[in-house]
Amino acid sequence: SSSPLVKDYLQFSILKMGRVTSSLHDMQIGDIIGIRGPYGNGFPIEDWKGKNLIFIGGGIGLAPIWSVLNTALGKKENYGDIVLIYGARTSKDLVFKDELEELKKKMPVHLSIDVEEPDWKEFVGFVPQNVTDKKPSPKNAIAVTCGPPIMIKFVIKALEELGFKDEQIYTTVENKMKCGIGKCGRCNIGFHYVCKDGPVYSWAELKKLPQEY
Repeated sequence: SSSPLVKDYLQFSILKMGRVTSSLHDMQIGDIIGIRGPYGNGFPIEDWKGKNLIFIGGGIGLAPIWSVLNTALGKKENYGDIVLIYGARTSKDLVFKDELEELKKKMPVHLSIDVEEPDWKEFVGFVPQNVTDKKPSPKNAIAVTCGPPIMIKFVIKALEELGFKDEQIYTTVENKMKCGIGKCGRCNIGFHYVCKDGPVYSWAELKKLPQEY
C-alpha cells in the first residue's frame, strides 16, 4: 500500500485472518520473507493527469487505494481536486486511522460507519449512501472504488446516478486471483485472466466481459 514515490521501503497492509497472515504478523525485524511479483496491471494514474480524483473505499479496501491516492498527492500539481470517501462497519474497523487524521489537513476526507456509535460525529450509513450524500461532481473527474464486492456494486450505481460515465469509474477484481501468473485458471472471466489483464478495470471494460465476476 506504499506509494512508488517512496523508494526506501515497501509497505504492505495485511489483515490478520488465518495461518499465513498470522505468521506474517508474528514476524520480527530482521526476519527474511520472499516476495514475487508484481503481477497484472495497476491504476492508470498517468492517464488521469488534469482530472479531479474521487477515491471511495470500504474496510480493508482502502489498502489498494492508499498507494495511488498518496502517489496523486505526491504529484498534486498534476491533478485537480482529490477527495476520499471511506467507511467501515465500525470505527474499530477503519484502517490507517492516524494517517487519515493527517490526510484531513491536505484534502477532504469523508468518513462513515455503518451503525451509530457514541461520540461519532461523521456520516452514519453505508459507503454508497455517503457517496450519494457528498454528491461528487462527474465533471472532469475519475472515481476509483475498492472494497467488498457488494459495496462496489452499489457505489457504482450511486456514481451512475450522479452522472458518472462508465469510462470515469475504476475498480478492482482482486477477489478472483489465486496463482497470479495466469496458469491455474481460477481468475478467468471467459478468455480473460484477471491476474494478467487486471485486476484494475474501468467499469466500461468490465461491462464488456461475461458476467462471471
